[in-house]
Amino acid sequence: MSEHFKTVGRPEKKVDGLALVRGKPVYTPDYDAPDALVVKLLRSPHAHAQIKGIDTGQAEAINDVVGIFTFKDIDRIPFTRAGQGYPEPSPYDTYLLDSKVRYVGDVVAVVAAKNEKAAREAMKNIKVEYEILDPVFDMREASNEGAPVIHDEDDCSGVFDKSRNIAAHFVMDIGDVEKTLENCDFVLRKTYHVDTQLHAALEPHNALTYFDSVGRLIVVSSTQVPFHCRRILSHILKKPIADIRVIKPRIGGGFGGKQSIIVEPYAALVTIKTGMPARIVYGREEVSMGTNIRHEMSFDVAVGATKDGKIRAISLQGISNTGAYGEHCLTTFMVAGSKTLPLYNKVDAVHFGGDIVYTNLPPAGAYRGYGAPQGLFPLDCAIDELAHEMKMDPLKLKEMNSIREGETSPIFEI
Repeated sequence: MSEHFKTVGRPEKKVDGLALVRGKPVYTPDYDAPDALVVKLLRSPHAHAQIKGIDTGQAEAINDVVGIFTFKDIDRIPFTRAGQGYPEPSPYDTYLLDSKVRYVGDVVAVVAAKNEKAAREAMKNIKVEYEILDPVFDMREASNEGAPVIHDEDDCSGVFDKSRNIAAHFVMDIGDVEKTLENCDFVLRKTYHVDTQLHAALEPHNALTYFDSVGRLIVVSSTQVPFHCRRILSHILKKPIADIRVIKPRIGGGFGGKQSIIVEPYAALVTIKTGMPARIVYGREEVSMGTNIRHEMSFDVAVGATKDGKIRAISLQGISNTGAYGEHCLTTFMVAGSKTLPLYNKVDAVHFGGDIVYTNLPPAGAYRGYGAPQGLFPLDCAIDELAHEMKMDPLKLKEMNSIREGETSPIFEI
């Protein structure tokens, strides 16, 4: 018997199976740290504003408040929250704390206190003066001339066109789509819109940080990407990566929503500033407004076929809404094409492209399917409607044109 089939096709005991059925594995909030400071985040009530002043004096005077930190207390270091391959294709357009807020829920100040009551009381007593700026919420208007510029700072990098709020741009062509469509017997042109969605994992985003006996920063986190978390924290905190250890216990749901570095830096900041353990746990409202959502996308689709059912050309021209920051913005859009268009590999011409734009809405990011659902929905709908016009069974049309085992597609190479 081959070595491979000693395992393949045979039952094996799951390493943590016994512990699971006994309820033994712990989640991040189960890690005991009785002296950990409670970390809370003061968030912006405005979609787009410049912070003109912050007065924390009254809040800092509250009993059991240990510290309050704003953009004035940290180094300004651009980064991306995206936990993906390095170097990241996402723009470095995010700041741990900034003097400008770009969506309702953007972080303004970090509060550290000995208990929940003191932390919440301090949040109420921080005085912030805002200069309200015009926001842009519609992704179709974001790149129009005269639209408010969301990222006008000089130190962000990797943005395709800051002046037009275009975080990223992508285009791919195989053959001449328009010329091929002219020679098709049936052509369908439609626009499809896929709205945003929100994760709702049972366990909210949370983290615990502390220094171990040799001075390493220990980060216990409900994260899907522990090694990316360590690397990004090293960059933000300006600490050698060897001085940071990330522990990922079991997580109570992620679905992509914990593939960004969201809560860990704030707890780590408090531990570094105070020397004390710190714990941050998002409430359900914070998960809704302060993590990431699915990218809203819209596609203009064109599909052409001959009367015998051969699909000859497909075009998907799209726009994607990345919200206030560009984490995962390029890659999710690319996946909308790369995981859908190869399904129909017998075409003569394919076009895929578009812009990923900033708006003053919560950041979009990794989300179950990672862009593929936004691309598959318009493509599948268009082929269904094309089949209807051709008076053909949609399943038959798809079967005739679908990729087969052993075949490939030039899109994979691109």
